[in-house]
Amino acid sequence: MMNRKFTAREAWLLLLLSVMLLALFYYLALYRPVNLEVERCAALQVPVEEDLELQMMKATRKKKMVDELENAPEKQQGELLPYNNIKNEITDLYEALSPAATYNLSFSEAVASGNIVRRDISISFQADTYQKVRSILEQMHSSPYRCILKDLSISVNKSRGEAGGMSAAELINVNVNITFYETLVGAENTNGLVFEKQESESENEGQE
Repeated sequence: MMNRKFTAREAWLLLLLSVMLLALFYYLALYRPVNLEVERCAALQVPVEEDLELQMMKATRKKKMVDELENAPEKQQGELLPYNNIKNEITDLYEALSPAATYNLSFSEAVASGNIVRRDISISFQADTYQKVRSILEQMHSSPYRCILKDLSISVNKSRGEAGGMSAAELINVNVNITFYETLVGAENTNGLVFEKQESESENEGQE
């Protein structure tokens, strides 16, 4: 094997080549991958921030709508019709729920207390905008038949895309109870009614 001493020019060229190789390795192995990851994260941050702002706006709108309905002054509205007015009440509810994507109604037995009959109906429905939710609830609230809304809850059913971003499609879930009131005055029959025991009757039974 020949041992030859490098000239000063060759030594400087080898040193320069080594530095260039090290710089290229640093760029390919560290600098470029890190920069690409930073750029990717920055690109994801924008839609996430926009979605967060959108969700905050929706939450504010939802709270305002719930507060308005729950804190509305109690007032007698709607006509108090004789028992049994359930067909008209159901027709009115179906009309109010027509803009909903899906809905479900669960009926409780009509209960009579004195001359007043109350009928509780649990309602769950889905809509794709808060405007539709508000319209449905306001139409229920302004029913031509005496009623009140209570126990209102609203949530958003969210789905995520492959990249973890929010999907444009989302449904608003609403649960609410409505109580319709009727009267026994002028009622043709009392079929299907459950009668509450009056306090006086309960006291007499206790004394016996």
